[in-house]
Amino acid sequence: MERIADISILEFHHRQGGQYRWITVSTLLLAIATILRLVSPSVAGFTPNWAIAMYCIAIHLTKPTYKQSFGIGMVYAFVGVLTSKAAFPYGDFISEPVAALLCCFAVKHLDIIKWKGHTVLPAFTGLICTIISGTIFLTTFKLALNIPDSVFFNVMLPAVCIIGLINGVTTPVLYYPAEKLFAMRGIIDVKSEEMEVSDHSRFKLNPSREGLISMEHLSYTYNKKSKPALDNISLSIHQGDFLVITGESGSGKSALCMAMSGAIPHYFGGVMKGMAFVDNKATTQISIAELACHVGMMLDDYDSQLVAMTVEEEIAFSLQNQGIDPNKIEEAIEHALTKVKLTEYRKREISKLSGGQRQRLVIAGVLAANPDILVFDQPTSALDPEGTRDFYQLLHDLNVKYKHTIIVVEHTLEAVLPYANRLILIQKGRIACDGDVATTLRFMYENNIYATAVPQVFACQMTLEKAGCNMGDIAWLDLDIAINSLKQCCPNGGRVAC
Repeated sequence: MERIADISILEFHHRQGGQYRWITVSTLLLAIATILRLVSPSVAGFTPNWAIAMYCIAIHLTKPTYKQSFGIGMVYAFVGVLTSKAAFPYGDFISEPVAALLCCFAVKHLDIIKWKGHTVLPAFTGLICTIISGTIFLTTFKLALNIPDSVFFNVMLPAVCIIGLINGVTTPVLYYPAEKLFAMRGIIDVKSEEMEVSDHSRFKLNPSREGLISMEHLSYTYNKKSKPALDNISLSIHQGDFLVITGESGSGKSALCMAMSGAIPHYFGGVMKGMAFVDNKATTQISIAELACHVGMMLDDYDSQLVAMTVEEEIAFSLQNQGIDPNKIEEAIEHALTKVKLTEYRKREISKLSGGQRQRLVIAGVLAANPDILVFDQPTSALDPEGTRDFYQLLHDLNVKYKHTIIVVEHTLEAVLPYANRLILIQKGRIACDGDVATTLRFMYENNIYATAVPQVFACQMTLEKAGCNMGDIAWLDLDIAINSLKQCCPNGGRVAC
């Protein structure tokens, strides 16, 4: 194993979708091809073979292996058989994989075919692959149905050649808009098409600091961006922490959460420098599925995480996806629902739950895998004040009673800070302040950095202190604390000593 002397210079390159982008691109193009096949009119009895054009484009864009190209051809063939009106459509299972392999060969070895400095491979593969695929298909059709030679050579093959010529024009016409679209989305990089996902398996990576989560000189830049979303972040999160992360919009809060859960670097495209460790394991050396056993995450759009019909089906679905022993699923469902106080709603349809109950259900689905760390990205944005208080009381119970480490990204701090033991302020991708709640709030107030997020009651305390009043050592994080503090300062109902 190779040791890294300076982890701050270690890089991990990743294109959005990673090694599976060939599936993403080919699936999207297959859907478009299917729609076009159903709605496109014919000209003089001829229409483009949209399926061949689309999988040629997919292979050009993602440059898959021969094995992956064969898979693309088989999937397109299967869809073609299901939607075909031909008397014997099963020849697609031979013709489409062969044509996909031919396209893959051309992309890998015939890029020298150019005209005035521009590649003509999309036109070439659209033409050749259509003719080869059509010839193979018609040959199986002829053998299966005993088509006369005169019809085969004088009618069918010329028709294939005409469709091939049409595809020779159609494929490049569709290729360039598709290339631009997927490049804009960060799924492909036209400037560096050969860049592959980095492989850190040969490195021996260990954290230099203790903690459930340790980030060491972590920087991250999204695809197509020049400015890093995270810039040299170093922090440790320990067992039992209730950590709140705040900062202005675009400061890097969500990116920091994604790095904790493994979505950065495993899903989002870009370049990561430095390293994030979860349970002493480098996130570049374990999968998102493995990370989910340690870090559970709830997004701000929590409804998007619900997929089943009933409460128990939702939790069972998440456990089945993680390969949990079926004999243990029943116990896990009961335990998760008990934690979020939804036991009586076990058989309830999700559509009949309130917003707060659906949110608790998402948490239950996360808790079912029993992760040590729970991450919440702006979880109360859709809740009213009462729902927000109930939600943070629930997180407090999970933190104190069940020993889960809690990490919350939040703009509105009043409801969450009484339960937190730590507050981090993020500014322009960097940690501006990391300390206990009072320390970070004081930093925000005194330096006028995202001061609008400072709770009004704490800002009042700071104003009184600035005026020379002694308010004691207890930070005013809610109104009750402020009232009790004032009573101690003036026990006889007199004025505060200033």
